[in-house]
Amino acid sequence: MTQVLCGNDLGWVERVLDRCETRYLNEAGILATALDGEGRLSDPTPLLADFGDVLPFMSRLGRTEFVDRQMALARPLLSDALYAQGGRLRLFDNHDWLLGLLELHAVTGDRSLLDLAAEGARTLIRRFFVDDLLTDGTAYWKDPRSWLSPASPFNGGYIELWIELHELTGDAVFLAASQRLAARWNRTPGFEAHGVLEKIFSARSTTLNRLAGRGARMQALLFKDNTNFVWSMLALHGATQDPAWARMIQRWIEGFRDHFLNWGQVWLWLDRAMQGRDVSLKAAFSSIDLLCDIHAAGVSDSALPIARIVADSWLPLAWSNGLFPEHPGGRRDHLDANVDMAVALLKLAGLTGHQPYAEAAARAAEGVVRHHEGPHGLVMAVDPDGQVVDPRIIVKYQALALKLALAPRAADDLWADRTLMTLLRDR
Repeated sequence: MTQVLCGNDLGWVERVLDRCETRYLNEAGILATALDGEGRLSDPTPLLADFGDVLPFMSRLGRTEFVDRQMALARPLLSDALYAQGGRLRLFDNHDWLLGLLELHAVTGDRSLLDLAAEGARTLIRRFFVDDLLTDGTAYWKDPRSWLSPASPFNGGYIELWIELHELTGDAVFLAASQRLAARWNRTPGFEAHGVLEKIFSARSTTLNRLAGRGARMQALLFKDNTNFVWSMLALHGATQDPAWARMIQRWIEGFRDHFLNWGQVWLWLDRAMQGRDVSLKAAFSSIDLLCDIHAAGVSDSALPIARIVADSWLPLAWSNGLFPEHPGGRRDHLDANVDMAVALLKLAGLTGHQPYAEAAARAAEGVVRHHEGPHGLVMAVDPDGQVVDPRIIVKYQALALKLALAPRAADDLWADRTLMTLLRDR
């Protein structure tokens, strides 16, 4: 048996799978969103938007009948193959849904999943392009900001989806949409001036965009706006080998170094003055992960040294139980961020051969398993002593923690399994 990142005592894995099948369901029998600390449903909203965070892992671990039932329950909630929560289509609600369909297709080989993802992706292209940008969602009368057709860099993450669909189906419409969207973001003022991507509050009018932007607190969000977009640029460059996309990635690295890096204590977002705010584990792990992939793709020689700056800055912040605080000096961690930090450090160890990164990854993984499991599942947060400080059960995080049971402890083994790498990605 290959040793996995969290050790080989995997009883917790079966408990996670069993709870998903029996305890985390709403009245309709579909996976719900969250439970409180007493194990009661606190948010029965169908987890459809995050099915991609759950079902591919459950399928890979043998719970195929449950996965099939969940997919059957999901289909009546769709509109043109997209999830319309409350009757309104939002791109944020559908990214993990569509990407999850592709990941589930890769695990099962079920062609109907690929066809469903392709249908939803074509709906996006047909309905959400405005001024060559993807708007965040359909207009909603209760939300005046939706009338401005805001467009987030997060939506650039659909380029990665389209590239995968182009590779799987051969349909040129997906490649064309990818190039159209990437070229438009390349011309946005924030990227041209600073090398970072910021939300545009009106895709139809630059004047309205400026007026709306004056009231904005946040200028640019690293995770998951900038990170998802740049992962998409890697996919687009890999598909086309167009040097324009490599230059765009390199320009972003310069912007990241100048505005987000902060000597390794990475900022989560930038304000309107381009000042960094909120040093966060989410910003750290996503930076390491993305920079590793940029290096592995051969796009930039500067990515890996920057990833090491971030990792070296965060390793001393780990608690004695192996877990990382959500914020430096904080007294609480974050379940999902620790899972992804472990994977990111393992990836970095594989590229650098630096064993302390792999050791820190294993300690974090073992800390999650040892300290986060309670009677109702993996709790949201614990303190440096392993005491629960947030007992909520976020259902998607239960399945995402299964990454720790799939990732091998040896970093070289991880890099050798590209299918597994795709499943472990955080988007």
